[in-house]
Amino acid sequence: MDQIARLTSRYRRYPRSAADANQHGRLVTRMTIARDGQLIDVKIDTSSGWPAIDAAELEAVRRAAPFPPVPADMPGDPLILIVPINYDLTLPGSR
Repeated sequence: MDQIARLTSRYRRYPRSAADANQHGRLVTRMTIARDGQLIDVKIDTSSGWPAIDAAELEAVRRAAPFPPVPADMPGDPLILIVPINYDLTLPGSR
């Protein structure tokens, strides 16, 4: 999970239109990942309320894939991860 979070964060960009409009929020993504690390699907489970932020997070996940293979001791085939993310302009490195 930590590896996926680190990889995804490399591609996360605060949308300029959202930053300019002071839009922020929390969203929850649902990622379906094959045992070999291939991204099968990603979707928004809970929207931030801002389409630009939701789209930016989906793009970050897609660009970060493929992920490392799932460890043998981790159950699930495929693995489904529920990941909450905060987009907040007050956090360092948000823009």
